[in-house]
Amino acid sequence: MQQGNHGGNIFQAAAFIGCDPGDIRDYSSNVADWQPEGIADIDLPGLLARLPEPHSQTLKAACAAASGLSSQQVWVTAGTTEAIERICQLYGGKRVTILGPTYSDYAHAARQYNLDIHMLLAEPQHGFRHDFATLNVDGDLCFLCNPNNPTATTASRQEVLSLVQRHPRTLFVVDESYLPFHCDEAALTLVPHLTPNLLVLRSFSKIHGIPGLRLGFAMGGSADLLEKLESRCSLWSVNSIAQEMGMRLLSADSTRVARTMAKRRDSIYRELAAFPWLTPLPSAVNFLLCQLHGRDASHLFRHCLQQRVLIRDCSNFAGLDSSCIRFSIKEDMRPLSQAFASF
Repeated sequence: MQQGNHGGNIFQAAAFIGCDPGDIRDYSSNVADWQPEGIADIDLPGLLARLPEPHSQTLKAACAAASGLSSQQVWVTAGTTEAIERICQLYGGKRVTILGPTYSDYAHAARQYNLDIHMLLAEPQHGFRHDFATLNVDGDLCFLCNPNNPTATTASRQEVLSLVQRHPRTLFVVDESYLPFHCDEAALTLVPHLTPNLLVLRSFSKIHGIPGLRLGFAMGGSADLLEKLESRCSLWSVNSIAQEMGMRLLSADSTRVARTMAKRRDSIYRELAAFPWLTPLPSAVNFLLCQLHGRDASHLFRHCLQQRVLIRDCSNFAGLDSSCIRFSIKEDMRPLSQAFASF
């Protein structure tokens, strides 16, 4: 089995080793292993019996009110993937800078719409951290994931805002999908500091453990830009169930979740000390990028798969190689630790 461009393909993994998808312990996808209580009493028959509200106007207004913005500054999407694709469609044929190593869908969507891609790759000797003070972005569009996937590096609010301010002709798309896992989310989010050349992406999927719902939203300083992007989406791209769940989740407090994740992360760091062939990089979110010493990521991936444990071989990320793996942090890490111990 070959590692794909995304984690979480338990169906392919199960078919490969001949088991039920539910038997796979998935550490390859950076999604929380808990779900909100509001799922249990949702009226599925009632929601499925009607068309979704066009362009999620009610949810959009609620998102705006919760963030101190106008409705014209919010765009509700079928996950961040839809947002990324529509942004690249709008900027088709132009030049995009991508700060990597990072999430592969930015480059995938850019290629789909014939953008000229310029990758700025952070170096492993610098902990895969960019020097934001010296970065020079050359392009009409720039994608930046903060906290970054897969490296888990986090830039400060001032570092990113300074970069945005130095390049007023570039639209910066800052993906904050993993920020709710960070204990300092309020001090890091750019939402209170939106400018016309800044668009912030947020996700319900990761923090609430509901990636199958396909729900996200974007917030920006330019109402005209958001209107153009929304016009490229179907009236009903966000389904009725997602709209209802979005309304319920807007008031959810992720601070307790972030503190719980921090405790889990500290525990995992201690456990990983038993494996001298692996070094975890610093992280403040729900996943770890690790560098292997004298071992190959594809070999470890296949070994874990035979134990019905799925991790992420990161060798196909631009800027990473066969010495890098990533796994998410769950409540029960024993299957992962046991698979590592037998490698």
